[in-house]
Amino acid sequence: MTTSVPGWDERLPWLEAGTTWRGQDPLAMGWTSVVRSRQVHGAVTKLRADLPAGEHVVGDGDGHVTRSAGLLLTVTLADCVPVFVADPVHRAVALLHAGWRGTAAGVVERGLAVMAAAFGSDPAECFVHLGPAICGECYEVGAEVFEALDEPIPSAAAPIDLRGVIRRRAIAAGVRIGDVTVSRECTLCGDGRYYSHRGGDTGRHRGFIGILPRAGVRRSAGAGVQTVVRSRGPAGVTG
Repeated sequence: MTTSVPGWDERLPWLEAGTTWRGQDPLAMGWTSVVRSRQVHGAVTKLRADLPAGEHVVGDGDGHVTRSAGLLLTVTLADCVPVFVADPVHRAVALLHAGWRGTAAGVVERGLAVMAAAFGSDPAECFVHLGPAICGECYEVGAEVFEALDEPIPSAAAPIDLRGVIRRRAIAAGVRIGDVTVSRECTLCGDGRYYSHRGGDTGRHRGFIGILPRAGVRRSAGAGVQTVVRSRGPAGVTG
């Protein structure tokens, strides 16, 4: 089972994107070429091209960008934020793994910059979705995290809405407010369909995005539906 990015199937029928549930293998979803990296909680983002059939673990890094049809980009997750980016003008996509360290290092901004350099993507023409992750009520962190993210520093450990921070950074990088959507799902206090590091899980689910080949691949079986919150303006809220 997988959870699709809400609204993208209709708006962007040339791609497939979402988040797997516990135990789902991307190779079982109809894709023959799957890529991931050894994640280091940084901002390294690489351009990916055609790869042979099978799953490929390619170098260290936390972001992938491609315009190659038939190649599924993936990141592994267990509380961190999967950041999905789609450029409908140039038919390019990116997938970024954003924990607090990667967010502080600028992985979102780097992903958009790689797309711009490789394909001429304009952030103002891109759609961004922040997928299932630990929520702003569950994610309690120390002052050093707030400081690293340039957020107001509390006097004691406090929860932080990491997806809210990423949303603001994406908008500051040029993505339009109305084109940034945010999942309401929490990997820790949710219904248990995802893994949670803070919940004691050692497993990992995956975020995935790929451009459908011309011949087509079957849609992910049992794709779910997420609820998203769109901003109501510059002072809008994040769900």
